[in-house]
Amino acid sequence: MIRAVLVDDEELALISLKNLLKVFPEVKVVNTFTDDKTLQSYLKKETVDVAFLDIEMGILNGLNLAEIILSIQPNIHIVFITAHSEYAVQAFDLDSIDYLLKPVSPNRLKKTISRVMERLQISENSFSEIDERSPLVIKCFFEFQVFKNNQPLNFKTSKVKELFAYLFTHINSYIHRDLLIENLWPEQEFKKAKINLHTCVSHLRKMLTQLGYQNGILFSDQCYSLCIDNFDCDAFYFHQIASKYNKVDSTNINNIKEAIQLYTGGYLEMNGYEWANEKTVEYHRLMTSLLTKTIDYFKTADTIEALSYLQLYLKLNPYSDEIVNQTMELLISMGNRAEAIRIYQNYRKLLNDELGIEPNETLSLLYKSLINL
Repeated sequence: MIRAVLVDDEELALISLKNLLKVFPEVKVVNTFTDDKTLQSYLKKETVDVAFLDIEMGILNGLNLAEIILSIQPNIHIVFITAHSEYAVQAFDLDSIDYLLKPVSPNRLKKTISRVMERLQISENSFSEIDERSPLVIKCFFEFQVFKNNQPLNFKTSKVKELFAYLFTHINSYIHRDLLIENLWPEQEFKKAKINLHTCVSHLRKMLTQLGYQNGILFSDQCYSLCIDNFDCDAFYFHQIASKYNKVDSTNINNIKEAIQLYTGGYLEMNGYEWANEKTVEYHRLMTSLLTKTIDYFKTADTIEALSYLQLYLKLNPYSDEIVNQTMELLISMGNRAEAIRIYQNYRKLLNDELGIEPNETLSLLYKSLINL
């Protein structure tokens, strides 16, 4: 049985549509509404399969009401009904299941009911195939990737993926619609960008619902918030470890090494999202700080390990005189004078070729002391 609600600010229109739906025994009209507030209160208590919405309803536009409805019950399917055909594109952009023009004919309504039944069957089958107990695995370093049951998720569009990445970066925080538009569609005309945002939110919300997150995206006062749990994230674990320990010692070194291994590249580096630059800088700073502490620990515990972390540091910060100096001194202490000379020569060439400068005086003096031996 399909549980349906009808929403229109005209009582006669509600009565007409309700009478049309009586010929479909698979549909039960559980309630009708002429205002959005009463509808919202009802949806917070009762489960509904489909909402038939009039687009033109006085102050509140049906397209905006659809977003509010989906924020309360993400599984609801939307059917728009209106006398104005110019809304058709926006309605389908919002991933509505159908769009009906007034006056609604019984034959056309029959097609809509068939679509609703088909969509409900697909959703039911999708849920049966997913192990909801399995956590999402979200990778943020180098490239943003999301996995479920060891399989990568396929986002409907690249913008849906970017929206998820943005909301995940600010998880459990409410982000205003206009800020999302500014960051994801900075050069697009506002009206079109708003429709694109609604479309992406709709696709993302349905994807999360199929993954077992019934209220994955919340909506309040023109703001969106991603609220999910049961996930593992490389950046989250890295941040936890990097922020927890002020000093590396034998009790935490294994956790430190594990965190460092997770840092396979900058935060969302391959995706090229400009809005992620601040996070990129933050995680880069944490990584260099963690490497510095780790290098200091291994200088006395294991010089080979110290050397490997010095080399890793130079990959992240190739123009560091201080780290080159530490690397050369460590090689000298290990009796590897030739390698220390090679390190300096390569570093000097890098600075000359890319920056047009020379190594600092401390490095130059260290090098001269080596070649004069």
